[in-house]
Amino acid sequence: MGEIVDSAISFKIIPFFIPILFYFLGINTETTELKKLITEKKTLVYGLTFQIIFLPLVGITLSTIFKTSIFSTAVVLVLLVPGGHVSGLLTHIKKGNVALSVGLTSIASMLSPFTIVLWLNIVIRDSQEFSINFLQTFLQLAILVLIPFLSGIYTLIKKPMLAQKLSGRLDRFLKVVVLVLTFSGPIEIRELLVDNFFEGSKLAFLALIAIFLFNILGSKTLNLSNKNRETITIEGLCQNFPIVLVLAASLNMPELIVYGVIYYLISMSLAVSYAFLKNI
Repeated sequence: MGEIVDSAISFKIIPFFIPILFYFLGINTETTELKKLITEKKTLVYGLTFQIIFLPLVGITLSTIFKTSIFSTAVVLVLLVPGGHVSGLLTHIKKGNVALSVGLTSIASMLSPFTIVLWLNIVIRDSQEFSINFLQTFLQLAILVLIPFLSGIYTLIKKPMLAQKLSGRLDRFLKVVVLVLTFSGPIEIRELLVDNFFEGSKLAFLALIAIFLFNILGSKTLNLSNKNRETITIEGLCQNFPIVLVLAASLNMPELIVYGVIYYLISMSLAVSYAFLKNI
């Protein structure tokens, strides 16, 4: 598995685009909309708790149940990363709370160097299979994610005209990059995907079903509006795949890349379908 994944050019290229992606997210963060979320503290806190705490717990539960699976660790690690930027678009299509979606993605992304390292420490603390330099991992995530994101926000605040100009260009550039790599990556490791698709899809579907059902339960318990519930559901279904690749490289886990691709393909299919369907 390792040789095939290591030979895949697409997965070596993607990490180089992560700083660009998060700079783009930064210059497109509506700070005024984020301020409005302060009036919806209950929803914001629940959404962040769901993303940062509940999703990793789902992964840990599945990892414990399916501890003999080749993807027993990968199922946890995929759910440690923040939501993907596509969640905002899908929330717009669903007619959900776009400000909440952007806010959750933005805040979870800013916190990700801290939350990922914290959960990694918990997940692999007693593992004999993995060892990781947590400071190095934190610095790597900070350089790739936090600093570009904050730089984007700084550009938006200090030079809004430049931010607007860059936003359009980066939007077109990233769409092309994502489109190309979305197809090229899976094609390069197609044999591994075929051989491991059943095992990976089983865990992915169970994780996604748990995310969907437990958010319904949590949202109803807190009396959240359908609009906010649907937004948090979409946010929970969309993980940031490029960061998964960074973790895979840091931990030298080719199986994380394979499972990450399977999870990405299935979760995006479900998230897109959910966004277009009404009254769910």
